[in-house]
Amino acid sequence: METLRKNTTKDKAAWLLFERTYDMMENKEFFAFDPGYTPPQEGFTYEIYDGPTLAAAFSMTFPGLDEENLGYDTGMDESKLMKVAHMDVAAVDPAYRGKGMQKKLMELGERDAAALGYRHLMCTIHPDNAASLKSALSLGYRIVKTVEKYGGKTRHILIKDI
Repeated sequence: METLRKNTTKDKAAWLLFERTYDMMENKEFFAFDPGYTPPQEGFTYEIYDGPTLAAAFSMTFPGLDEENLGYDTGMDESKLMKVAHMDVAAVDPAYRGKGMQKKLMELGERDAAALGYRHLMCTIHPDNAASLKSALSLGYRIVKTVEKYGGKTRHILIKDI
């Protein structure tokens, strides 16, 4: 297995995995993915390859003062908003699920975010998405609020301060 970090938030291979994952999901509420969405340009994409096969991908973004910064949902002031990193979207090919890949990719993102001076790692997860919640909670994220996001989809907002 090879892990790569790419200096883009919209890597083509990762985006195709995100789209394929969304298309295959029985409960599409679990995965807030819009193929037409343009993520913030600041951030990284992380990928795990098994030979030529993309097994897992994860995107981390730095929203700054963009209105989509999750810090606004929790009442952060402007100085803290600038220190927010979004653990944005993750997908694991069905053949590779259950091997801790999402957690591994998030850990890589956390290290990079910390090294760049980010102090508040935030993400959203559907309340019934047990696998993603388990992964985030095991990394020390905590649920701070449950709200409607992404056009009316219920989401926990989670944060990890580093």
